[in-house]
Amino acid sequence: MLYYYPNRPTLIPPDPDSPLNPKSNYINELERSGRFIAEQKWNGDNILIYTSGLEIWNRHKKRHRFTITPEIKKELSLFPKQSILNAELVHYRTENLKNLIIVHSLLVWKGKVLNGKTWGYARKILEDQEYGEHVVLSKMWKSGFWKLFNKADGKIIEGIILKNPTGKIIISTSPIKDVSYMYKIRKPSKKYSF
Repeated sequence: MLYYYPNRPTLIPPDPDSPLNPKSNYINELERSGRFIAEQKWNGDNILIYTSGLEIWNRHKKRHRFTITPEIKKELSLFPKQSILNAELVHYRTENLKNLIIVHSLLVWKGKVLNGKTWGYARKILEDQEYGEHVVLSKMWKSGFWKLFNKADGKIIEGIILKNPTGKIIISTSPIKDVSYMYKIRKPSKKYSF
């Protein structure tokens, strides 16, 4: 089995001039550019799911400790074999929300490595897939980024991730730098400075 490192967004403060006092200007500028969509940044573990053996790996090239429930196994079985999904596991970091997998990208689809393909291309594949109650597709917003950021409670939703659909997915068996086509904007909390 080949391990491919997931694409990680570049972490930026909500306002580079004042990271602990977020203002709307910076996020509004990114929205007005028309180059990005927004997703919620859930408080979970970034995982890779290998559909052939239904194995879950973390972003550090190690098997994840999570044990797949029968319900999740049934829902993951809806995906084609020989695929690698990139998702967020919401389970260990949240008090009342458990056993939720939010799929947000692909690295391999039906044995084909998506090297050179865009995030938007992978998203279209995912939108045609069937989901369930425990394995869901991430929601997207094309506007209202600042409002979405403000709705984050810092416990279940940490902030937002902005993605450029034309950004190319990087497929690598070696660790990669944070990618420039995705920005993670997290609310200040006790756990993080931003």
